[in-house]
Amino acid sequence: MSSSNIIRNRVVRIMSEPFTLVSGQETEPEEKNEDVGSRLEALEKEAYENGFSAGEKAGFEFGLKKAEVHFSGLEGLVRELVSFRESLYAECEKEMTALALAIAGKVVQREVEINPDGVLECVKSALRAVAASGEVAIRVNPKEFEVVNNFRPELMKFCGGLRGLIVEPDELVQRGGCLVSTSCGEIDATIASITEEIEAKLKDAYARD
Repeated sequence: MSSSNIIRNRVVRIMSEPFTLVSGQETEPEEKNEDVGSRLEALEKEAYENGFSAGEKAGFEFGLKKAEVHFSGLEGLVRELVSFRESLYAECEKEMTALALAIAGKVVQREVEINPDGVLECVKSALRAVAASGEVAIRVNPKEFEVVNNFRPELMKFCGGLRGLIVEPDELVQRGGCLVSTSCGEIDATIASITEEIEAKLKDAYARD
């Protein structure tokens, strides 16, 4: 091979190499740009996800606090309702007791009017509690004195063992009731006393409920 050909070939190789180097230098920045873009996209995605997560957490905490406020208000409302129910029940209890006593009073009054001898049942009930064997005094309303006094012999037999039984009129005793006095004490069978006993039993029944 001639020297001119060798030189020519060397020139060709030398001249071709820069083009190869230039070609390599031109593609490297594009690859770097792609890497930077991917990293930026990943950072944006991470930031979005972190921001969404933080926002979701903050929103949940805000909602929780808001719910706590509402529940706190509901608890207060429930306490008020319970207190109102108790006060209403207590008020109704008083009214129901008063109504029951008023009805009982009307029933007794009506019974006395239509049955003048009804006081005798009250006297008998009081005498059942008498344990004394001495004398007994029975006080009744003046309007019922005659009925009870006329029934005195039967009352003596009813009690048995009594040495004496007297009947006395007393204006302080309401019609339908009586007061029985013995050597051991007094038995209050007046309408007022019976009404008080009914009231006490009603209150006791309400307390158990």
